[in-house]
Amino acid sequence: MVAYASSLGGLLLILAAHLFYRRILSEPRSAALLLNISAGIAMAYAFVDVFPHLARKQSALESLDLGPFATYLTHHVYLVALFGFCVYVVLRVFKAAEVDRAHSRLAYRGLVLTMCLYALFIGYMLAEQPLFRPEPALLFGLAMGAHFLGLNHSLSEETKIHHGSTIRFLLVVCTTVGWLTGFFYTISATVYALAFAYIAGGIVAVGAISDLPRVRAGRDLLGFLVGAGSYSIVLLLLEALRAP
Repeated sequence: MVAYASSLGGLLLILAAHLFYRRILSEPRSAALLLNISAGIAMAYAFVDVFPHLARKQSALESLDLGPFATYLTHHVYLVALFGFCVYVVLRVFKAAEVDRAHSRLAYRGLVLTMCLYALFIGYMLAEQPLFRPEPALLFGLAMGAHFLGLNHSLSEETKIHHGSTIRFLLVVCTTVGWLTGFFYTISATVYALAFAYIAGGIVAVGAISDLPRVRAGRDLLGFLVGAGSYSIVLLLLEALRAP
């Protein structure tokens, strides 16, 4: 029961990042610091928790007989992470190119569709977290909330007209539907690991393209280091407490 309450708390954090990111970032002086702290949290989660988790899952995945192609993918989960990275990069490049207005709008719609599927998957994995991961789902929700806070801000800055209430509503719906679906359908440990790999690739891509370029000297750099360092310490402490 406690685990699922933690999952609900994580969901609320993600929904708040979608619904209230403008209000959260309304104060210009604190917005930059908060965005850099959020970027540090998201990157720490990818490197300190997700990637080591995939490394630990590798031996279990190698024992499965899934056919030649599927076996190759599961033996190399980092290929899936690279795929998640490339999907986001490709869409952002097409969006930034803006060959003409029609192509720009098409690229933006593709980016929004990808974000909706991404949010759906994250919501689903948040509901499944108590079954597959030992750490509280609330930590996953915090990392993904920080991730979406920066992502929503970046899209809003780049597309001031399009990124309005409709897009935020779609992201809220997709996250919630994914979370609710997780209580009625359980995926396998293999699919869960591959999904984590894809999300890790997306987090790194967003960080490299949107978050890290905002980091400058002074308060910006300090905020990023505080976010990355404090979240890493929390994850490492939980790991130490679980050790026999």
